[in-house]
Amino acid sequence: MQENHMNLFFPQWQGAGRTKELLTGAWEIRDQYIKVQDYISVPVSEEENTQIENGILGYRDIFKQLKQAKAIIAAENPSSIFTVGGGCDVEIVTVSHLNDLFNEDLTVVWIDAHGDLNTPESSPSKCFHGMPLRTLLADGNPQMVETAFSKLSPSQLVMIGQRDLDVPEQDYIEESNIDVIGPGDFSIERAISAIKSKGSNNLYIHIDLDVLDFDEFPYVMVPSPDGLKTDQLLELLAQLKQEFHIVGLSLLEYTSSEKKEIKILSDIIRMGEGL
Repeated sequence: MQENHMNLFFPQWQGAGRTKELLTGAWEIRDQYIKVQDYISVPVSEEENTQIENGILGYRDIFKQLKQAKAIIAAENPSSIFTVGGGCDVEIVTVSHLNDLFNEDLTVVWIDAHGDLNTPESSPSKCFHGMPLRTLLADGNPQMVETAFSKLSPSQLVMIGQRDLDVPEQDYIEESNIDVIGPGDFSIERAISAIKSKGSNNLYIHIDLDVLDFDEFPYVMVPSPDGLKTDQLLELLAQLKQEFHIVGLSLLEYTSSEKKEIKILSDIIRMGEGL
C-alpha cells in the first residue's frame, strides 16, 4: 500500500454542548503548537448550538460537518491520519476510514475517562461527544451511523482510562465483552498484552485528554478525578510506537489554557505528524 499520511484539523465543538470551549482549545493548539503547513481543515459552523434533533444537540451542524469530513477523507484516501480536534465525535470518520482501508485489521485503543458509548436514547445530556464509539459500532442514530465508512466490532476495542461511565454504558461493555483497563488496573504491560491479544497488524489510538489526572491536566471540558498521570500516558505511547504499526492518532477535547507550551501536547503532536 502506498503511504499517504494526512494531518487533519477538525475543530468540531457542537458535540460537547452549547459552549465553544473545544473550538477555542483547538484554535489554541493550531496557533501555538502546529508548525507544519500540510494540515487539511474541516470547516465548522460557529453559530449558536441550541437545537436538539433526533435526540442529539446540534444534530444538523454535526451531521453536515461529518459528511464534509467524510468527503475530504475519501478524496485523499490516507493510509494514516493524525487528527487534532475538537470533540471525540470527529473520530467517526477517521477511525472508520482506516478500519475500511485495512479490511477491519485494526485495533482501536480508546484512551478516555469516558466510554462514549451512549445512544441518543440513553444519553442524559444529548451531547454527541458521548456517543461516537457506539456510533462506530453501528448503533445509535441511523443517519450518524451512515457517516462512517465502516463499522467496528467490540472485539476490536481496548479501552483505557475509563472511570466515569453511565449505567447503560457499563451494561453495554459487559454485554459486548469489551476489554477495559481503568486507571486503578492500569500498567504498561497489561495494556500491551491486551492489545497484542487482538492480533491486528494496525493500531488506532484515540486520546481524549480528560483521561489525564485533573490535578496535572485541568484543561478539559468533562474532568474526572484519579486519572492517568501524564508520564504514564507518554510512556504508553512510546511503547506502542515501538511495538505496533500505528496508523491513526488523535488529540481531542482540549480547552484553552493560555499557556505558552504544555509538553504532553507537543509530544503527541510530534508523534502524530510523524506517523
